[in-house]
Amino acid sequence: MTLKNFFLFCFLTFSASLFAQEEYRVDLIPESLKEDANSTTVTETYELEIADHRSIVYKHKRVVTVFNKGGDSDAVAYASYDDDRRITKLSATILDKDGEELERFRKRDFEDISAVDGGTLYSDSRLMVLQYTPTQYPYTLVFESETESKDTFYLPTWNLIDYYDSSIWNTRFVVKYNPDLGFRYKVFDLEGVFNINESDGLLEVSASEIMATSAEELGPSPWEFIPSVRVGLTHFSLDGIEGRASNWEELGAWQYRNLVAGLDGLPQHVVSKVSALVADAPNTKEKVRRIYEFMQDNTRYISVQLGIGGLRPYPAAEVIEKGYGDCKGLTNLTMALLNSQGIEANYCVVWAGRDQKSIDADFASLQGNHVILNVPLEDEELWLECTSQTMPFNFLGDFTDNRNVVALTPQGGVIKRTPNYDLGRNTLNTDGTFNLDASGTLSGVVSLVSRGIQYDTRSAMLYKDQKDRVSSYKNYWRYVDNLDIQNINLEEDKEQISLREEVVFTATDFANFSNEKVIVPVNVMDRYTYIPRRYKSRSQEAVMLRGWMDNTSFRIEIPEGYKIDALPYPIDIESRFGTYTMLILKDGENSVQVSRSLVLRSFRATPEEYAELRGFLRSIARSDAAKMVLVKK
Repeated sequence: MTLKNFFLFCFLTFSASLFAQEEYRVDLIPESLKEDANSTTVTETYELEIADHRSIVYKHKRVVTVFNKGGDSDAVAYASYDDDRRITKLSATILDKDGEELERFRKRDFEDISAVDGGTLYSDSRLMVLQYTPTQYPYTLVFESETESKDTFYLPTWNLIDYYDSSIWNTRFVVKYNPDLGFRYKVFDLEGVFNINESDGLLEVSASEIMATSAEELGPSPWEFIPSVRVGLTHFSLDGIEGRASNWEELGAWQYRNLVAGLDGLPQHVVSKVSALVADAPNTKEKVRRIYEFMQDNTRYISVQLGIGGLRPYPAAEVIEKGYGDCKGLTNLTMALLNSQGIEANYCVVWAGRDQKSIDADFASLQGNHVILNVPLEDEELWLECTSQTMPFNFLGDFTDNRNVVALTPQGGVIKRTPNYDLGRNTLNTDGTFNLDASGTLSGVVSLVSRGIQYDTRSAMLYKDQKDRVSSYKNYWRYVDNLDIQNINLEEDKEQISLREEVVFTATDFANFSNEKVIVPVNVMDRYTYIPRRYKSRSQEAVMLRGWMDNTSFRIEIPEGYKIDALPYPIDIESRFGTYTMLILKDGENSVQVSRSLVLRSFRATPEEYAELRGFLRSIARSDAAKMVLVKK
């Protein structure tokens, strides 16, 4: 190299370095984007290159500036891989506030870990993750990755926002594709923040200057309001198997044929046992119940993420032989057991979780994170959660209730709706008789009977040890000081889908008898205490997905030598969000009877209606804290 060329090389290298430093200086970020933000995505590009149905390249570059410790979790740097997907490029650089390099990391510096939790027995999904501990704030992460795969079924949904309290300066989602593949996309953008450029073989979606979004109490799930782009191919390949997905009928037929069909064979001795089990069943529903409970009694759940893309269940014969399986294997086994008795059942893909996310009926693509079983009878449809060894028959609970699923059938995919457990089915009845003595100690027995979704929540108590049960009750009645749990009795009724809890307790110093007048709380064991926070300016809806009903009846006996001086007035609160009533009456000379009812309906309240909702809930909490006054005779 000549001296002239050497100086030219040094100049260009220095200029490039200086430009990079200028580009990512923290003081260049607009002040508006720093407001209420733990971090800012300075620039991000997520790009897919799809040359044909067996070739896809994922390219990702993200530059994020972290202002404080709360933003460290926003500076994630990882790439996933498995047997069908390999990482070809991986690097990260840490810059200081002036854009000066602090540290540089190459692929070998990333930690190779499993992509699934400890509950998974087998999986080939792994992550290359950067474990970085910051030494100063602010700092900037420059992350780049590139991966290649032959599977074009797994096309990601791109979400504009991945983190709360994080702003975005510039971001882009780019798809370069072969037009012969039948590229499809669907945009969700309620506020119109996306700029979309489209041409033959190219889709580019971008957005800029997105202010930080904070989580708000009772707010909707992020997928309900965060702008996103869902993409898919009409012609795709998965594990070397080609398919079409122009609609759910077409995609569902491919999934059934390649993922489910032919895996229902069972050993003859198992079929004979099941045949004997249902021989005297009076109807098909009872046959389904017995088969479902047989499956529960003879298997356990263990996650297994293998097979075609982790989507194909293990054969029914293997699952029954080993005695365990994942949601796919256990659902397929139950379907096979039913089929052995001539009972039709549908393998259904669902988005599981409390937020009631539905399969998008208008866009056929890889969706869902769980499978359940649907059994259509002449007069009703049954729904079975096959991963639980304790779930009552024909009950889904809040994990998969009230949402669209796709049933995979030989004829194709069919959209179905899981049951909605309305407030009339989600009840909690609390009854008790309590004695208050002259030392201020309250003692008694309280009974709680829960049904529906309230049962689903409280039934976890059945599987706790005594220590954890006591801790749970003390937390549930945390407003009762000095609570001592003396005995617990639990009775589950799976036919009625209900749980009865009987708790014997004492609470010292419940009331103070040292003064002339004694003030005693009247709602001893069913007090509503949650008041959502006040917002000066709220931006999101307030959402209650499931309504419920509480009915309470208490009898409180007061000590000898005292009389009732004052009782709370009857309370009756009406709102479009629900109703509340409280009535406290004398029951003879030495006791009072407390009757209370709280109905909270499912709702969606606009930001403008939030104050009214909060006022309703605050009124309930205040009413439940009502007290009576005793005096000496």
